[in-house]
Parts: sequence; C-alpha cells; structure tokens
Amino acid sequence: MEIITLIENDKPRGRKDLFAEAGLSLLIRTQKHTILFDTGASGKFASNAETLGVDLREVDFVVISHAHYDHTGGLERFFQINDTAKVYIKTQAHGKYYYKLLLLKKDIGMDPEILEKYSDRFVFLDEDYMINANINLITTFLSTYEQPSDNKHIYKKENSKLVPDDFVHELMLIITEDKTEFCFTGCSHHGILNMIKTAHEYSSKKLVVIGGFHMVNPLTQGLSEKTGDVIEMASEIYQDLNIEEIITGHCTGNMAYAIMWDLLNDKLKKLETGNSFTF
Repeated sequence: MEIITLIENDKPRGRKDLFAEAGLSLLIRTQKHTILFDTGASGKFASNAETLGVDLREVDFVVISHAHYDHTGGLERFFQINDTAKVYIKTQAHGKYYYKLLLLKKDIGMDPEILEKYSDRFVFLDEDYMINANINLITTFLSTYEQPSDNKHIYKKENSKLVPDDFVHELMLIITEDKTEFCFTGCSHHGILNMIKTAHEYSSKKLVVIGGFHMVNPLTQGLSEKTGDVIEMASEIYQDLNIEEIITGHCTGNMAYAIMWDLLNDKLKKLETGNSFTF
C-alpha cells in the first residue's frame, strides 16, 4: 500500500511548489484500487496531485470521512477531472453543521449545491458498508472513551434549531492488506480511542491508524485538550500491542503531536502535504 498526502495543514519547509491548507486529502493505492480519501477545503489538493505526479483520473472511488467543508471542499474540482468515480458518504451529509463559540457562528458543512449538482455520483450510506472483501466503511462506533472536548462547539441544525452534533455523518475507512488493517479517520470526532477500539472489534489484525485526532483549537491553533488527557490517550496507544503505527496530522495539531511523540517516538509519524508512506 502507498499513501500520498495530497493536502494537509502543513508542508515541508522549502516546498514552495505545494499548497497547504486547513484540510485533509489522501491518495491511497492498494493492491487493486486507487482511492481518494477526503478532498481538502478547496481544489488545491488537485493542484498538488498534479505537482506530485498523481493522475486523479485513475481514482476508482472516493471516501468522505465526514460532512465538513475542510474534507469536502475539493469535490467539485475532482468531479471536473474524474467523471466516473463514485463518492461514498453518509446520508447525513445533507445536514447543516456549524462551529459556534461565543459570538462566532461559522457554517462548516459541505456545499449543498454539490450534492444536488452531482447527485448521480454519490453513494449515500446509513449503515456499515462493504465495498469488497478487503475494503469496509464503518459508520457506528463504540463509546468507551470521551469524545474530543472541542466537539462541544460543533452543532447541527435540527427543526430550525441548533443542537449538539452527534457526528452521525462520520465514517471510518478500513482497508485490510495481508496481515495489517489500515484504519483511516478524518477528524475522529467520535474519539480516536473509540475508533481504534471499534477497529479492533472488527478485526484482530495489526493496526495502522492514519488521520486527524481533533485535538487543536481551530481559532487559536493551541491545544484543545488537557495535556494529561493527551498523555493518557498516547499511553493507551503505546500499550496497545496490536497498533503498529500512528500517522497523524491535520486537526491533531502540532502541540498534541509533540506530546504524543515523547511517548510513542518511532511508532508515530506526521502527515505533511506531499509526503508519502509505503507498506
């Protein structure tokens, strides 16, 4: 398997030829398929793909982790390039989602016009879905651990009122190759430990986790979790002998990454625009 980071919050120093933005998009090459996981906040992921020598016309299908703009904003650009690939997404992507803090209320949902304009390209899911024997989309999660604290600022519109988001629009991509299970999360709004535990329930294979963990304050870019809670989370991962590697970035944030690194060391890798991982 090869994973190429088409766009992410950060990029390597000196890579002026690549764009970075607060968003996430990964190109996944398996033994049989080419998969696009999320599309960033804009079409810049496609510009990076061209720079990196990735032909988006070769993408077999797209998986959208959840219905926030920083993971869906590049869909129209993708549709202009690739006119066949289907997009797997939760039905609740049709909802309205907001980030609300004090006097700030920001629309963070996906563009509803995309859902209407390209309605024939979407496969809407209401439950777990098996694409094939090795590729599964998980839509329900265990709730053993706390969810990210910043979730309290995220709302959905229900009957003309804003209510706390339950993140039913979130899913997890699991790809099994040989003896390893690759678990892709977008922002882990259900809590990364809950998603890891769910992946373990699905399979007893060794696990590689790739995605964001939602531990950064989107306004200050500081840590949104208590330092002790990040240490406790990293400790759980460190003690989990079935986890081979963690590759994270985007909404995890640099401060949380540094705290995790102190405990996980070489078990931890960082997502940056343009970098790739081969297994």
